[in-house]
Amino acid sequence: MADVKKTTKAKSTEEKKAPVAKKAPVKKAAAPKETVKKEVAKPTKVTNTKKDFNKDLTLNFDNKNLPNVFASEKIYEQAIFDSILSERASRRQGTHSVKSRAEVRGGGKKPWRQKETGRARAGSTRSPIWVGGGRAFGPTPERNYELKVNRKVKKLAFISALTLLAQSKAVVADDLKLNKISTKEAIQKLNELNVTHLKHILVVSNDELVQKSLNNVPNVVVVRPNSVLVEQLVWADVLVLSNEGLEVFKVRGEK
Repeated sequence: MADVKKTTKAKSTEEKKAPVAKKAPVKKAAAPKETVKKEVAKPTKVTNTKKDFNKDLTLNFDNKNLPNVFASEKIYEQAIFDSILSERASRRQGTHSVKSRAEVRGGGKKPWRQKETGRARAGSTRSPIWVGGGRAFGPTPERNYELKVNRKVKKLAFISALTLLAQSKAVVADDLKLNKISTKEAIQKLNELNVTHLKHILVVSNDELVQKSLNNVPNVVVVRPNSVLVEQLVWADVLVLSNEGLEVFKVRGEK
């Protein structure tokens, strides 16, 4: 009997010591919410009329019938660069000039005697170290700014610049003929060619009426065929070329 009591007591103590696992509370599933689709207002597209206008007016002139001057096999970028530097250097006037100590007026008298004054010796008040004196080694107009470029390199640069315009279909072979000097009529002629929206228009013509009519238009430059520079061809967005200028370009490309 004693053994049975001991075992029952041991069981009861073990039951007291053993923790009772608590049941986790069961969460009730929430009822599904009714999803309401909200209509999001789509933003209205704001179109810029100027940009759209420029995009519609892409240059697409027929440049298939142009001579071989407009069809270089290779674009010589270095030749274009050298030619532009040479053209800019040749346009420099070189009129900068300053006076040396011999050219400045005055200063013939010695400021003070050579010795026994304690000052530095001086022979003229027009030396470069004096205020109002001449300039030492200043610029003179005798300097030559010309940069020599070989004739063949100039030819390659000219042909390459024309080829770039032809590749972008930006060459118009058209004679702008006017009966009188009239800026309004000249602009109407360009408007018929659909090029007035461009920033840089290069017109090559020998006609004096065309030159004087377009002389005061800011985005148009009129040049004679023999005077066209490589920099002007690179600068231009479109080239309006007369038939006479086309023949001159052929000769320039063959030289």
